[in-house]
Amino acid sequence: MFIQHKQLTFLAAPATKVTSLQSSPSAIQLAFSGFSPQPCRAYLLQLTGGGKALVMVAFYLLESRRTIFFVPEKGEVPLTQISRIYEDGNEFIESMGFVLTESDFHLLSPADKQKYWEKLPITQPPAAVVSKPQSILSSKNEEDLQLLREKSLASLGRYLASL
Repeated sequence: MFIQHKQLTFLAAPATKVTSLQSSPSAIQLAFSGFSPQPCRAYLLQLTGGGKALVMVAFYLLESRRTIFFVPEKGEVPLTQISRIYEDGNEFIESMGFVLTESDFHLLSPADKQKYWEKLPITQPPAAVVSKPQSILSSKNEEDLQLLREKSLASLGRYLASL
């Protein structure tokens, strides 16, 4: 079973520790606590070091530009147990509707691995995004909407004054 790792916002691990990496070629709409429903991409990776390995599941939220990480309840496990945990991670991701593809990350040269790794969104710290909401209405519709607001406020004012 995988649990959310709420303190982890991006992976700062070196590319040399990544022994397996799969990702979803397409995005699927998901809803996570604290975020609005939005398209996400899934990643399944295995980090290895010191005779132990850790399987991680990551969901990159495309609109929020944030990553939600899940790890096995057991955390790191000996290399002899990792294939079962990796399969559990794969099933966890597939249960949400994703199909994963192998990235062949393990076949890349060390320099290419580093370049590929640094470009992944799950390795990027979340940026503080402060943006002005953009209207999906045309300017004519916005003018009509503003006029409607003004009339509504005037009507509400008359109603409250009559009380």
